[in-house]
Amino acid sequence: MLASLMLPLLLLIGAGGLARRKLQIEAKPLAKLTLYLLSPALIFNSLYHSQLTGPQLAQLAGGTLLLIFTLSCLLALLCRAFGFSVRLASAMQLGAVFMNVGNYGLPIIAAACGSAGLERGAVVMVVHQMLMFSLAVYFAARGSLGSKAAWQKVLQMPTAYAAILALLLRALHYGLPPWLEQGIALLCQACIPIFLLLLGIQLADMIFSQRWLLLSLGTCFKLGLAPLVANCFATLLHFDSLSQQVFVLAAASPTAVVTTMLSVEFDTEPELVSSLTIVTTLASLFSIPLIMQLLRLG
Repeated sequence: MLASLMLPLLLLIGAGGLARRKLQIEAKPLAKLTLYLLSPALIFNSLYHSQLTGPQLAQLAGGTLLLIFTLSCLLALLCRAFGFSVRLASAMQLGAVFMNVGNYGLPIIAAACGSAGLERGAVVMVVHQMLMFSLAVYFAARGSLGSKAAWQKVLQMPTAYAAILALLLRALHYGLPPWLEQGIALLCQACIPIFLLLLGIQLADMIFSQRWLLLSLGTCFKLGLAPLVANCFATLLHFDSLSQQVFVLAAASPTAVVTTMLSVEFDTEPELVSSLTIVTTLASLFSIPLIMQLLRLG
């Protein structure tokens, strides 16, 4: 399982890191390309051609909201029990709650669950991104951010508009012109390798902190407790088998790279958040195959 699925992903992540170090390739242009072109194309294509029913879409969206808010509350209680400062608790929220569904989770879901799984992963990604650009921004600037700034971030997300457009056209049974559909399909083929290369480039620029107790706590919460909670919610909400597998794999994804950028911008323990991103990404190469075995995938 590790050799057949995870090592090809590791190869592309490593190639991205090497390209950053040796070729000085910047992450920002690729990140903009991913955010404003590739991700919306993938989301649109997945939802437009999706065979998901309305109840299934609502289950995945509601489950994602419930998962993130529950994990946030559990971590808040844990930070309070340890007596963490507000700044440190905010950093732990950024590093241990929000997952890298796009750059990392979707490639794994596509490889393990196929196109039907990717449709479900797209729903989780859209809802998670909306939370990440609102709730995560709040945690990054605890006390200094107004709700207006958070909503401006949400409204700037092209993936949300791509999702709405896809669902609207699907409901209207509107057929896209063949040339447009083929163009979007070509963009989608480029998504997964570029997502992984970008992740490697971003990881190569991160600063590492040796605060091992905090890193261990955040990693166990992110890669251990999060998928367990996701599995419980999927069972309680009566997800179908494939939706449950996708939902748990998404929750098992490592820390989202975006949280590091937010922690730097608002000076919320950026070294700790970036270290959690690195450690959870590396540890997930071993934890995700284990979770896949438990889910009987592959």
